Amino acid sequence: MDGNLEMPISIHSLSRDEAIEWIMDEYGEGLKRFIYMYVKNRTQTDDLFQDILLVVYQKLDTYEGRALLKNWLYQITANKCKDYLRSPFHRLFIWKEDLLEKGTDSTPEREYLLDERKRAVIEAILELPVKYREVLILQYYMEFSIQEMSDLLKTNPSTIKTRIMRAKEKLKLLLKEDFLHE
Repeated sequence: MDGNLEMPISIHSLSRDEAIEWIMDEYGEGLKRFIYMYVKNRTQTDDLFQDILLVVYQKLDTYEGRALLKNWLYQITANKCKDYLRSPFHRLFIWKEDLLEKGTDSTPEREYLLDERKRAVIEAILELPVKYREVLILQYYMEFSIQEMSDLLKTNPSTIKTRIMRAKEKLKLLLKEDFLHE
């Protein structure tokens, strides 16, 4: 469960292996989605996720509990993703994978239309520059507050708000629709 509330568990009361296992159970899927929205490649997502878990494993003793564990994990993840995007290695991969999994609760026609709309939104988000993409991902997919984003990205909250506003404007232009609401 990758919720907004921090679990009442002390990471330091667990062994490193237990802590990593708990982190994977609690935050693994959310972190993978977050990574994917940065790198746009499933294989690289898995590789980066493993690298991030290794970093977390190695730095677990440095987590002092001043920030929420979730924020600490996402900060490590964002930094690792940005490092990857700056690397020449990243330029070798071309994104061509299917972005969405199929649902099972609706008719095929309805599912197709919904998938197309979701795909269009995701593709538009992925076309945005990283500074706009990351705030949208953090706000809408990861449900971070402005303050949490500010702490994570080490950016002023007003800058975060401005980036969100500009990202929405750019998305509206890319999608040629006016369905993004405040």
